Amino acid sequence: MRVAVNIISASKIYAPVKIQDLEDKRIVPKMMIRRRLTRNAKIMLYLADKCGFKGGKIVYASAFGELQSSVGITDSILNKTQISPTIFQNSVYNSAPSYFSLLNSDKDEIITVSAGMKSSKDALKIAALQALVSGERVLCVATECLDIKNIDEVNSCTSYLESGAGVVLEIAQDESDAQEIESLNDNGVIESLADLISVVNMNENGEKKIFIEL
Repeated sequence: MRVAVNIISASKIYAPVKIQDLEDKRIVPKMMIRRRLTRNAKIMLYLADKCGFKGGKIVYASAFGELQSSVGITDSILNKTQISPTIFQNSVYNSAPSYFSLLNSDKDEIITVSAGMKSSKDALKIAALQALVSGERVLCVATECLDIKNIDEVNSCTSYLESGAGVVLEIAQDESDAQEIESLNDNGVIESLADLISVVNMNENGEKKIFIEL
């Protein structure tokens, strides 16, 4: 089964090591909260802002999740030092969308997806299903933050250690002019973001309606 969805808004961002301007001081004016945010959370908040999404259902995807926090925990265990409560709190996969919910008083549903290199593909399916069932707009967003110690020694999957993409979708009233998702992934972007990046690129090329296989 496939459904046609309208692309309401879309955004992407990535950098070889660290994204320099995520506008977090504007998006999160309270310093104490801003200091607690993970890099994934900052990227997710930036993408939601660029997509004009202020609240509603969210499907969030990441193949590697909060890798930086997880490394911090394992380093503390290895070195027999105290584990930071903030790092421990931030080590779960839903940290990024949870911060969005807290900052925007959003009480709607969050679904977190981690399916390896198919993460954004599966997230798009779930977001389309959520939009179909609820009749509401859904934010589908995926991020990856891989800037950890010695990453250069093991990285073989991306040219960008920080990356993210997001789209706001709604079910289309008809299938006219809907297009299949094309393989328009940017060279060097991690495969776990490939499908979502392709949708963003299609939108930038003028496509406003796509088919998503459920």
